[in-house]
Amino acid sequence: MAVDPKRLLELLSIAESGSFTKAAAARGISQPALSSSMSLLEKALGVRVLERGRNGAALTDYGRLLAAHAQALTALLARASDDVRLKKQGLEGLLAVGASPLACVELVPNAIAQIGDDSPNILVQIFERPDDQLMQGLRTGELDVVVSPAGLQGDPPDVAREVMLHDVSVVIVRPQNPLARRKTVSLKELRDARWVLPSAQTGMWRHIEALFIAENVPWPENYVTTNSILALRSLVMRTDSVSISSPRLMKLELAAGQLACVPLRKPHFAREIVLRTRRNVPLTPVAQRLVTALRAEASVLRARA
Repeated sequence: MAVDPKRLLELLSIAESGSFTKAAAARGISQPALSSSMSLLEKALGVRVLERGRNGAALTDYGRLLAAHAQALTALLARASDDVRLKKQGLEGLLAVGASPLACVELVPNAIAQIGDDSPNILVQIFERPDDQLMQGLRTGELDVVVSPAGLQGDPPDVAREVMLHDVSVVIVRPQNPLARRKTVSLKELRDARWVLPSAQTGMWRHIEALFIAENVPWPENYVTTNSILALRSLVMRTDSVSISSPRLMKLELAAGQLACVPLRKPHFAREIVLRTRRNVPLTPVAQRLVTALRAEASVLRARA
């Protein structure tokens, strides 16, 4: 049986507010009408989607599943409105791209520049967010594509991935650091160093964790974390702190002599930089052109490596 999309949106309002009364006010309907609508939804599906209690309403597992679809529906409706607005302005459409900092250095900007030459009448939005938020944006349809590290765990079944690049991490230091003269360095030798690390919400943090585990080396005790690549670079440039990063991400600073990189003695594994799309959901024509440009640019970057 088809689910009434209106009831999905009402369920999402309850989930976001935690209250029938607040959700009813937000939807502009009475509380009894909203309660009746949820009862009809549960009857049609044959499952409970809400647990009603003294402190409000909470989603069941079935309710959380439906709320995720409701978020995707909300994003789809917003996208439809945006597309009509852009069409009125004479634009071909919107291209929403999620990207990690590493993907924003060359791969994504070069690909967008490439399609911009052929399609100047599109509105491009690039979002740099934590990995989990990029994935959520892709799955709800807010983002057309995501380009970011693959991560250590598999993707949800509704997400398809394609490897664009392989990237080997190195130790980053300032040129004045004695470590800069080393040909290689091990994590064990860096146990007592001061570290600057990316925030724990990033794929790079998890990648560094995996390197320490592979080396059977305890996690550093003396470190600063930041979600800012600019702050990470600046701290390493101004102190004898160390970090692990991609030489691609620090390309300009390395070329300018502001930073130096030292290969890890045992890098163990390379990171995959992947293109993610929604499985079984057709790409817009503009997004398809971007995917073609990303593949071409990735081929060029691989040839240079």
